[in-house]
Amino acid sequence: MSATLLMVLSLLATLPGQSHAASPFDWQSVSFDGGIDPILAGSINGVIDGVNVPSSQMSALENTGMDFHIRWNSQVLTHLGLRFSVGYTAFSPSMGFHGLSAMPLTVGLTVPYYDPRIAENTFIPYLAFDLGPSFNSLPANQGNVGSVSFTADFGVGVLYTFSDRLSFYGEVLPTLIQDPISSTDPQTHTNVNTSVMWTLPVLLGITYNFLLPQHS
Repeated sequence: MSATLLMVLSLLATLPGQSHAASPFDWQSVSFDGGIDPILAGSINGVIDGVNVPSSQMSALENTGMDFHIRWNSQVLTHLGLRFSVGYTAFSPSMGFHGLSAMPLTVGLTVPYYDPRIAENTFIPYLAFDLGPSFNSLPANQGNVGSVSFTADFGVGVLYTFSDRLSFYGEVLPTLIQDPISSTDPQTHTNVNTSVMWTLPVLLGITYNFLLPQHS
């Protein structure tokens, strides 16, 4: 985590400044995005519904998922934005297994190359980082299996400014979910554990700016 922080700080030092940047929190927006979420890595072992898990690899048991987020965003400095996200991810089952779902609630930072509050650049690349709890669930025949675990992502995005109010964006966010399925329940004959699960969401979204610097 400290290496990531040092990398972000070094990037901030090299980014171009803008002398007429707006004041903190006078630019706010709400966004919606969605996309595919393939599983890169993650292992699982144990018993669900009294039956051994058919594979030790999550990628063999779950097909590529679909990922959605609603986000609140605020640009507080020239090269620093804040965001709060509510997400939902659903994976379809494979090999006769069960479909895993997750609902992350995260807070995050964005580091844009240009200040999005000032409409001088149509395309704005940025870094993004989010972390928080993830509420995970796996429907089983004798009761849901799941856990609340830690999730984090770090990736890149690009914002396309369509107008003062509307923007489009795309993000690629390598994501980890720690222990997405960990449960011991003798009544449902379940005793299962998972390792850290890595996924690669590729997202497209739209942003609506409901507060603009010139209107504050």
